[in-house]
Amino acid sequence: MRVFVTGIDGFVGSHMAELLHSIGGVDVYGTIVTPEPGPNLKGINAKPRLRQADILSASRIEELFTDIRPERVIHLAGQAFVPTSVIDPVGTIQTNIAGSMSVLEAARKLREREGLEVQVLIISSSEVYGKVAPELLPIREDLALNPGNPYAASKASIDLISQAYRKTYGLHVTVARPFNHVGPRQAPSFVCSEFGRRFAEFAAGVSPPVLHPGNLEARRDFTDVRDVVRAYWSMLEHPSDYSVFNVCSGTAVSIREIISLYEEITGITVDVAVEQAKVRPYDVPVLLGSAERLHEETGWTRTFTLRETLKDVFTHWQQTLAAGA
Repeated sequence: MRVFVTGIDGFVGSHMAELLHSIGGVDVYGTIVTPEPGPNLKGINAKPRLRQADILSASRIEELFTDIRPERVIHLAGQAFVPTSVIDPVGTIQTNIAGSMSVLEAARKLREREGLEVQVLIISSSEVYGKVAPELLPIREDLALNPGNPYAASKASIDLISQAYRKTYGLHVTVARPFNHVGPRQAPSFVCSEFGRRFAEFAAGVSPPVLHPGNLEARRDFTDVRDVVRAYWSMLEHPSDYSVFNVCSGTAVSIREIISLYEEITGITVDVAVEQAKVRPYDVPVLLGSAERLHEETGWTRTFTLRETLKDVFTHWQQTLAAGA
């Protein structure tokens, strides 16, 4: 089976590559933006066949589809950081909408030209739901979309466009709406990875044990990235009449609780000083999802506890610091 993963050297992409390698019988192709892959693919057993491409180049993506003739496509490339979207809304919208359109159009044209049925997985986001009233939690897939920032708006747009391609062209496209995910190799711009790096620095004596977080009471639904990529694959393995699936743990945890878990894992007690500049006016107070549909349709369940995940993140940063990176 030929599987094509855009953004394969990203955080999620590298874990997807490892999962596909473990399955066996899968020829894995993936896009990278630069001539050489980023550090996420180094040191893992998976060796996907890499192709340099910018997803904003529709002609290049179509060329790759024609060459590879993928049976399954997992579209992970995109701009995934909310604060970046606030600073650069135009770039975020172009990347997440036009870039994803390149993938949908390439799949549609390959199907129409050669009769090849391509399963496409488009990654949306839980951010598309926006601020949700407590009585509507946990969030289910039929809740109306209410994006509250440019990133969320870009994801809501391609979410709906993907569903339209399924209805209009009969394209085998499924939309995943992942809630927060975390794990080794995640960029330190994301809170759990940032704290993991900081605690590794505290443990190494690099800096005093002081954290400067934003909103301590914001509660998020965290899932291990290794469970997330299993969820993505399960959606392709179990085609459904449903076109949209939440990917989440079903438990909301505050940023304050994340810090406490790291203190338990490391045995280090930290001083916490909230940095007002990090408190986002567009922040959603609680994001809590239901993965009931995903479980019922595919049998997927999470396998990692949050404590196990955070321990692995901490260990990853210890190893990274020890290597001088």
